[in-house]
Amino acid sequence: MRAYIFWHRPYEDVAGAAYEGALAAFHESLAAAPAPGFLGSAAHRISATPWLGDRGGYEDWNLVEASWALDPLNQFAVSGPMRAVHSQIAGLMDVGYGGLYNLVLGDGRSADRSRVCWLTRPRGVADHGAVLEKICNGAGEGTSCWRRQMVLGPGREFAVVGGADLRLDLPDGWDGVYVDRERLRGEGADR
Repeated sequence: MRAYIFWHRPYEDVAGAAYEGALAAFHESLAAAPAPGFLGSAAHRISATPWLGDRGGYEDWNLVEASWALDPLNQFAVSGPMRAVHSQIAGLMDVGYGGLYNLVLGDGRSADRSRVCWLTRPRGVADHGAVLEKICNGAGEGTSCWRRQMVLGPGREFAVVGGADLRLDLPDGWDGVYVDRERLRGEGADR
């Protein structure tokens, strides 16, 4: 399973309720008539992140079966009946960045309130799989790990998703940025 993750925030003068309403309408429309290979989506309000200028914003997880499903999803999201709802949320958005991630550990589920630790490994660590497994196993039940597949934006190499109190015991040289999340919408995808 792959996740196209999209981080974004509205213009300063856009009310949070208006932005979240447009965001919900977009995700509801995606779920109503899904593109081939689309497994579902979830939208989260997130705490400050470096890639959103150290401000809070939003994080959308759009799940697909595999990379082949990205082209149909992209086309579907901006055309036909989706065109108006996409234009509405896009017109309110100040900045946005995306990334493609692959599920490597766990089942990818998360609670309504969750925390993600965005990790960077030290260069030269070849067997990162064993290290990630140890990190995730030490974090408790319900933890999953995603690995970046392509560098499309500023997100870090790994995302460890866990409960709202997630704290990881990171080995020397590993660096993590914690981001708190509150799910706003997530039918068809518990991510």
